Amino acid sequence: MSKMYFTSPARRWKEALPVGNGKTAVMIRGGIKRERLDFNDATLWSGYPRIHDNEKAAQELPKVRELIKAGEYKRAEEIVQAKMDGDYSQAYMPLGSVFIKFSHGKNDGYERALNTDNGVVCIKSGGITRTAFASYPDGAAVYSITSSNKTDITLTAKTPHKGGRVSADGVFLLCGRAPDVALPNYLRKEMFPIRYNEGKAMAFALAVVAQSDGKVCYKRNGIKVKNASFVHFYFVTHTGFKDYKSMPESDIYVVANECAAIVKNKELDYNKIYSRHIYDFSTIMLREQVQVADIDESAEKIYARAKSNKADAKAVQLLYDYGKYLMLSGSRSSQPLNLQGQWNDSRRPPWSSNLTVNINFQMNYWAAAACSLDECLPPFYNAVKEISERGELTALTNFGMSGACCNHNVDIWRTTSPVKGDPQYMYSPLCGAWMACEAYRHGKKTGENMTSVMEKFALFILDYLTEHNGALTVIPSVSPETCFECGGTTSSVGIGSAFELTLARQTLLYCKECTKDEELKKRITAALAMLAPLEHSQIGLSEWSGGKDSAEKGHRHFSPLIGIYPFECIARGNREFKWAHELFSYRLKNSSPGIGWSAAWAMCLAGRFGDKQAAERAFRGFTSRSVLPNFFAFHPPVYFQIDGNLGFPAAVNEMLVTCDRGVLTMLPALLDAIPCGKVRSLYVCGALLDFEWKDGKIIRLKASKPVRVRADNISPCAVLQNVQITD
Repeated sequence: MSKMYFTSPARRWKEALPVGNGKTAVMIRGGIKRERLDFNDATLWSGYPRIHDNEKAAQELPKVRELIKAGEYKRAEEIVQAKMDGDYSQAYMPLGSVFIKFSHGKNDGYERALNTDNGVVCIKSGGITRTAFASYPDGAAVYSITSSNKTDITLTAKTPHKGGRVSADGVFLLCGRAPDVALPNYLRKEMFPIRYNEGKAMAFALAVVAQSDGKVCYKRNGIKVKNASFVHFYFVTHTGFKDYKSMPESDIYVVANECAAIVKNKELDYNKIYSRHIYDFSTIMLREQVQVADIDESAEKIYARAKSNKADAKAVQLLYDYGKYLMLSGSRSSQPLNLQGQWNDSRRPPWSSNLTVNINFQMNYWAAAACSLDECLPPFYNAVKEISERGELTALTNFGMSGACCNHNVDIWRTTSPVKGDPQYMYSPLCGAWMACEAYRHGKKTGENMTSVMEKFALFILDYLTEHNGALTVIPSVSPETCFECGGTTSSVGIGSAFELTLARQTLLYCKECTKDEELKKRITAALAMLAPLEHSQIGLSEWSGGKDSAEKGHRHFSPLIGIYPFECIARGNREFKWAHELFSYRLKNSSPGIGWSAAWAMCLAGRFGDKQAAERAFRGFTSRSVLPNFFAFHPPVYFQIDGNLGFPAAVNEMLVTCDRGVLTMLPALLDAIPCGKVRSLYVCGALLDFEWKDGKIIRLKASKPVRVRADNISPCAVLQNVQITD
């Protein structure tokens, strides 16, 4: 059993424990006399459907291309920023908070624990036991209280939005309406960044029902329970969201009534709901397992060692299981995981808690197929399909091109146009192709058909590629969130970034693999033959054509290296692989790995490169500088971002086994913290692997179908099944 337990309550949101069922998400603080539960609903976002596409952008593209070819990079960048932008995307919203007071709360024997195997939080103190979970089968969050002595309990609630509270027919409701506009948190000087003036945004509601052996009384401002030995609270969230194209229901009364009806129609039998939840959650969670340590001490002690740069096998075990847990708790049937998964406490969360598609959104799902969390992928697939639909209009309007494209920031309304701001994060039309490639890669395992999506993004790339110096390349071309030096200044738009050339190649290769359109295959074959090659600079793989590198030596993004990971279109042993490793080493040497998602990506790359030293450095940086007390990963200064948590299992997987052209390498970058361990049912290269290692050598390896494995790190006495050893 994997159990993360604490010996004191959470003092703030960033120390609380998360539960979720993919629709309703809750942060649980575990206070002694006063509990606080902070609620989110995956569909609760600001705004409503709007078109931000810019028809003038297509007119500017030829001019921008000519300026870039002439070396006028700064002038080109200024035009992109001023005349090819759109508008800001909207933000993921908190719903509200519930407060529960106990008349007999005591500190005796306090423990607050999350069982990541079954998705249950348990809090014990002073003779009171509280059990909390969010059930996917029953579509409800549950908070149960049992007491050895009769106690009085009071529940109240509040929302940060315009709204109110009401009780009727045995249901307490917290309801309101989201903002019409919520501007990004990085816009510091906006006078009215949050606006409710139009009344067009979605309404929302939280319904609460109580069951008890005590006297239950529903009041206008909450619920009071007297003389009880147990109380079961059931929570259901609901919003006026319909779909990304339709105006949401903005009438609070309508949504509140719908929410009340939902909870009334449920079979609220605590034991049955609990049993169904345990079976559902643990069945999925335990399909695949990495076992490197038993968690037999408090999370506070494990955290203290990690912060002191002494992270051990227990930290690896906790973070691996926690990453899987967060994915399963946050991605089931509703919206996909955003920058904060589904857990957010701010109306202006970091970067609007968007689907940030230049790395973060994709990283959220890197481990899904390998860890057999297949049930977590439908929200991802659905979002990518919706983005491809919405992106057709952006491709046509902004570029006058066929197919579909998508830029950096996406919200629930599936905004695909550029936002306002610096082109290094505003302009990135091939990000949609990256999403499509990730969805296609996972779909190979789960059987999801992404052919039509791949065709759309491939068609855009075929139109977007332009001829320069006898080859097809990308102009203007960006490398996410960085720039290069030019003539005493900097620019973020250039020619043929390694990032976009690799994306173009990978998208076309995947599309050629899956499409049945023979004419499209011919176009792809011709384009691939003319696609500009990657180039070398003084520090390794060149970030842009012409030997241009990032002006920031230790830049946090590893975008030029996507052909190494997450893709495999740069093969081990060729010169581009060597160049990529040179750039990787240079970037790590000049950086201080204190960003969760960046450190996770570095560990993934270290596995592919077989670079144990880099893996160790990134792991130590992640655990000592990128983790909050509740083991949430963060981006400096202290912005919770779930991508680091979800990237960690993917990183461990790559450090344990990596694949190149169908050949596996075992333990390519094994951490010193885990010299021994075992794995069950890890999905790699189309096979499920069971293996065990001791003192850094594989002693047992079984594959569900025949696989080829390099001889590296295989013990001479290893027990092998369905394994062919190769050089």
